[in-house]
This record gives sequence, structure tokens and C-alpha cells, in this order.
Amino acid sequence: MDKISDLPKIILHDILSRLPYEDAARTSVLSKAWHETWSSFPILVFDGSQGGHMLWMDRKDPLTIQENRRKANSFLKSVDRRLVRFHHHGFAIKEFNLSMMFFHPRFMPHLVDLWMKIVGESSSIQVLKLELELADCYFGCEFDSHAVDNYYYLPPDILKAKSLTELVLSGKIRADKLIVNHRIRFPMLRILSLVYVYLGHEQALEDLISGCPMIEDLVLEHCVGLENVKVHDLPKLKSAKFSGFREIHVDVPSLEYLELGNGKLEFPCDISIDKCRNLKVFILEAVSSVFVSNQWLRELFDKFPFLETLELSGCVTSESLMISSSRLKVLSFQACLELKEAKIDAPNLESCRYYGNSSHMPAAISFVNCSNQVDFDFGFPLESRMDLKRLRAFFQNIAPINVMVSLYLGIMRASSIVFNEDVLQNVQVPLPRIKELRLSVAEKTEEFCVLLINDLFWSFRPAIISLNVRLCSRIFLKLLLEKLRCNNEEERCCSSSQMKCWWHDLKDVKVRSYPEKYENISDCEALLDSMPLNFSFPALRLNFQLEWDSLHTSLSGGGINAGPSVN
Repeated sequence: MDKISDLPKIILHDILSRLPYEDAARTSVLSKAWHETWSSFPILVFDGSQGGHMLWMDRKDPLTIQENRRKANSFLKSVDRRLVRFHHHGFAIKEFNLSMMFFHPRFMPHLVDLWMKIVGESSSIQVLKLELELADCYFGCEFDSHAVDNYYYLPPDILKAKSLTELVLSGKIRADKLIVNHRIRFPMLRILSLVYVYLGHEQALEDLISGCPMIEDLVLEHCVGLENVKVHDLPKLKSAKFSGFREIHVDVPSLEYLELGNGKLEFPCDISIDKCRNLKVFILEAVSSVFVSNQWLRELFDKFPFLETLELSGCVTSESLMISSSRLKVLSFQACLELKEAKIDAPNLESCRYYGNSSHMPAAISFVNCSNQVDFDFGFPLESRMDLKRLRAFFQNIAPINVMVSLYLGIMRASSIVFNEDVLQNVQVPLPRIKELRLSVAEKTEEFCVLLINDLFWSFRPAIISLNVRLCSRIFLKLLLEKLRCNNEEERCCSSSQMKCWWHDLKDVKVRSYPEKYENISDCEALLDSMPLNFSFPALRLNFQLEWDSLHTSLSGGGINAGPSVN
């Protein structure tokens, strides 16, 4: 007997709120009781993010335009029916989340106004998320998608939602007139996020923030019409993210997390954050006016004595950096192209991440006075010519050598990697210690895939190989599975050599997969064989846990065999 269905609605709603939204929706078919529960579920999510994108060749096609109109009308009617029903029955609305990529400035504002009125009048509304992008040619009639007059004007009805704790606005939305013509007051708001929203000027932002004194998390990104951001008098603020502004001034001592970026904008950014003395996490992304030097780093750690996480992405740096901090736990470099060498003196460091660029050799990383349990995550997209021998040398130069390293390699085409004849003749012992090797290989040439697999295993001895199946070609998956298959019998691949190939150092392979469960290589091969040639692979991650024998059993002198052949 189903006793759960007899629980009070408030408890059943709480159960649904803990499930992914798609799974919660599926409960409506379980029984009449569950259908009624879902019909009054106070979290409303309407995802129209899949529409709005068209191929250029289809922008004038009448059949495509007709189909777009049909899909849009169906979506609008479904939103309207559900909201009107909630309003008619007096059902509570706790969260309203609308994403629509085909907003039309002439035909849709009145509908969205009605929905905002219903949501604003709900006394229980806590979360409002609204994302709108203009349809442009989606319906066959072109208009300027960048003209602010075509943006959706946020109506005053949302000001009735005094119970709001989270407000997220994104896309072609105008909030300037609402702020100028009305007194903003959201006394319970904790989270405020404005991305690509039109604010108009600096005073509008100050008026908005002054009416939300309890904000703890603030996000402002590329707000149209706003060049300068000044944030103060927010005593509860803990986290902030700002991007796309000429000036950023933050005077909030309570702030602990700060992310600053300029996106793809070229203009310099004047930054003033010295008053944020309690900062623990600082993320700096592509801010061209900041030059990261040793002096800049020393001043940074002096100003923010509690800093535990520092992430630099796309930053201009000195060629050589010395990072010294007794509190630093997480350090990250991504696409810092000028960096050639980094010495890290951080005794409490737990994680270091370095993501390079395919056109530049990675920087030399050395750890001074650091724990030997530092988790070093290294990523490299191989989109142009790159030598695995030099990549292996990079890992062999990491000091100390017992640092635990994870490596990501993204390989798109055969010209990405240079294979040298001597790479198999000069293997150094011990090989770099790789905790996890994450691979995405789109190459479809069998010869190249064989060379790649052999070269990788003579360059590294990974404890785990991790694959996102969707990002790998069928031929690469097939060959890797064949090479990892372990047998106890000696193979003829080593009969003519004084040395055994890398394959004989591999003692055991265990398979882990998610979400489907595959427990051995044969299961994976059966999955691969069952997929039609033109079928897109499922969202599946395969992990191979590898147990290796000691290297001296294979490296005893003479040449090295490249590995077992594939018939």
C-alpha cells in the first residue's frame, strides 16, 4: 500500500522540491494523488531556452518560420494556462523561473506582464528568475535585437513581491524606468543577479541596492548603460561578481568571495577593493589593466590576510612569479600566456590548477615548502602542433616529484601532436606520477589513435583514465578498450625485443561508469558494438582504474616495443 501518497501536501511538495525538476514532473503519472500534488507544486519552471536559434539558411524559409511560430505559441499557451489556473485556485507560488529565447517585443510583452502580475500578487513568492532573448528573425520579421527600445520593460507589479529572497534577471530586460519611477523595497532579498540587463546609469544601481539591505550574494555582469559600479552599505554581503565595467569600487568589509572580469572588452578597468579585508576567495579574469607581478602578489596577500583561494584567468603576468602565502589553499592559472615559471611557497596548499594554451608551452611549476599531497590539475587542449615528449618533460620537472597530478588532454585532429621516433628510446624512470588522465579524442584515424595510445602509456602511468564518451571518437574508444584488455598469456608483440612493451606493466583494469553501470571492458565493448555508426553516444563517463607493475621489470635495456598490435 502506498502510504507516502497519504502524507500532507506540504510534505509531498517538499519531497518533490528535492528532486530534479524533470523527475518531479514524472511523478504526476504515478497516481491520482501524485497528479494532484504535481498540479499544485509551487515551483514553476518554464524552459524555452531551446528555441530562438536558427541556421542562417533557414531564416527565410516559410516552413521553418511556420514551425517556429507553432512551437512558440504552444510554449506560451502552456505557461499561460498553468499560471492562470494557479491564480484561479489560489495556489501558492514559491518560485517562478521563465527562460524564453524567442521574445518578440511587439506581440509578447502583454503576456509577460500578466504573468508578472500573477507572480507579484502571490504572497508566498520567494524566487523570481526571468531570462529573455529577442527572437530576431525567428518569426520571419527582422528587428534590431540590440536596440534598448525593443527590450522588455519590467512592470511595477513585481514590486508587490515583498517576500522575494532571490531575484535573477538576464537578457533583454529594462529595469531603469521601474527604478526611477518607483521606490524599490525588497526587505528580504538575499540574492540579486543582473546579467545584460539595461540599468541606464549609476544612480539606478544605487537606488536598487539601497532598497535591498539584506543582500548576501550580488552578481552584476555587462549591464547595459552602466559603466561604473560602486557597492557599499551592504553589511550582509558575502559574495560578489562583477564583469564588464570601467570602474569597480567595493567598500564592504564583510565580503569573502569576489570575482572580477572584463570579458572580451578591451578597455582598462579601475579597481578599488582595499576595504574588503576579510576576502577569502579572489578570482580575476581577463582584466587587462592589472599586471600580475611579484610585487602585485605581495601587496595582494598583505591587503587580504585571510585569502585562501586565488584564481587568475587570461591575466597579463610577469614571466616568473613567486607565490608565497601561509594561508593559501587553492591556486589556479588559466591561459596566462606570458607565464614561464611559477614557484609556489604555500605550506597549506591543497589544490593547484594550471590550464594552458595549445600555442604556448606550459610554465615550469615548482612547489617550495608545500605538502606532498597537493592535488595538481593540469589541462592542455591540443589544437595545434604539440610534442608529447616535451609535455612529459614538463611533468618530470615538477618539484617535488611526489605531487599528485591530474592531466586533461583534449585532442581534436591528427596534426595536434608531433610523434618523435626517440620518444620510445629515452623513457626516464620513474615516469611522471599521474593520478588521473582525462581524455577527449575526436580523431578518427586508426593509425593516429594507435600511436597516441602507445605514446601516452610510454609517457605516463596513470592510476585512472577518465573519458566522457560523447567527446571521443568510436575508433579511439574501440582501440583503447582493446589495448586495455588484460590477458595472462604472453603475446607475440614482445617476442623480437629484449624489452617488453608497456602493455605488460599493466596488471589489472577495473571499470567504473556513470550513470549506467558497466563493470568490465567486455561490457563496454558490447555497448560500443550495439550503437549504430551514425548514433550519438549517450551521456556516459567511463573510468578505468589501472594497476601497474614496477617499471624495472620492463625497462632492462635495449629498445622499447610500442605495444601490442591491433588486428
